[in-house]
Amino acid sequence: MVCVERVSTATRVADLLRERISAGEIEPGARIVELDIARELSVSRSPIREALLKLSEEGLVRILPYRGAIAVALSREQIKELLEFRLALERFALERLVAGGDRSAFAMLEEHVVAISDAIKAKDFKRAVDADLETHRAIVTLAGNQLLAQAYDGLLNRIRTYIRITSAHYERVEDLADEHIALLEAVARGDGPLAQRILDAHILHGFEEAVNRAPAASPGKSESA
Repeated sequence: MVCVERVSTATRVADLLRERISAGEIEPGARIVELDIARELSVSRSPIREALLKLSEEGLVRILPYRGAIAVALSREQIKELLEFRLALERFALERLVAGGDRSAFAMLEEHVVAISDAIKAKDFKRAVDADLETHRAIVTLAGNQLLAQAYDGLLNRIRTYIRITSAHYERVEDLADEHIALLEAVARGDGPLAQRILDAHILHGFEEAVNRAPAASPGKSESA
């Protein structure tokens, strides 16, 4: 049984459900049953309702009359906004990282890239997605701009969702590792323009397919990444 501390229980429940949705453990369209969650986490249903309302405001959950809460897929608009967000922040972070020429930062980044390769060799797609996200988070963190890192972390779970759905469109999952190895080599050589091209191609991989398969935003509802 998973235990949840009573301090900020609704926030902690929201964090847990958000993580499960972004990781694909709760599939789009699946019902989130309050009673089941309450039993699993040993909490009352009140903080669960509060958590679901928060996730509803974020666009990750839809609350339907007489049916309860269901997980929802990212809309086309949300996917596009996430793409723009990632490209803007990661291009800036990568530029700073390459310009800094910090060998210790490169060594840290290399560890994350190795983790991606190891996960793919183990045929563990979820671990590969997590390692992919941590690699890009490392690029942002190693850029040395605290506000940049905070902005990125603020949408970390949605970026994980973006990575999961776009990575599913690789014909060869090994290409996911190869792209990061190529990026790492460009950073090591201090080749900023090449590193940027590789980064752009990687983030854009699977984007069009994901957008084409995603639902449109609900009419009259504001969508935000």
